[in-house]
Amino acid sequence: MWSCFTCKSLRLKKASGFSLLDLLVAISIIGIVGFLGIPQIQNISASFNRLNTRTVFIQDLKQAQAKALTEGCRGIFTFLEDNSGYSFGCDYLAYDSSYPPQADIISFSRSFPSGISVNPSQQIIFNSRGLPVDANDIINSVSVNFVDSSGGSVYAFASGTLFATGLFSFD
Repeated sequence: MWSCFTCKSLRLKKASGFSLLDLLVAISIIGIVGFLGIPQIQNISASFNRLNTRTVFIQDLKQAQAKALTEGCRGIFTFLEDNSGYSFGCDYLAYDSSYPPQADIISFSRSFPSGISVNPSQQIIFNSRGLPVDANDIINSVSVNFVDSSGGSVYAFASGTLFATGLFSFD
């Protein structure tokens, strides 16, 4: 006769775990999801690069305005030739008379992710009151275009204006 003890021991002897077929199915599903997901990861990465470029640029503009205002200098952004980055620094009295004006001391530099550039309509300069001016110290607005050429095609993904009041706004 079967006792309770025998029934329990029979149940414990059943195979547990997973078979080779289960393993192959799991690996196949992971492979398919990975194959379909890789292009999406590249798109997400490019999207984050564009968002970060916009965010960092706005933060740098605010920092530059504050530095020009607190130090009483003329704050000057100098963009690289291919607009893939910039540096910011202060031009102290007596102001640099060369064109375009150059900073006496560089405060910070920034490089953008590969394929992304920022194209201002003119050099970005803040006077000692934190207002955007041209090289002749005349208060004016500056248009800025953000361009992405990382995917093979070149397109503007954002544009904005640094108004004469010192406020930057995306269009």
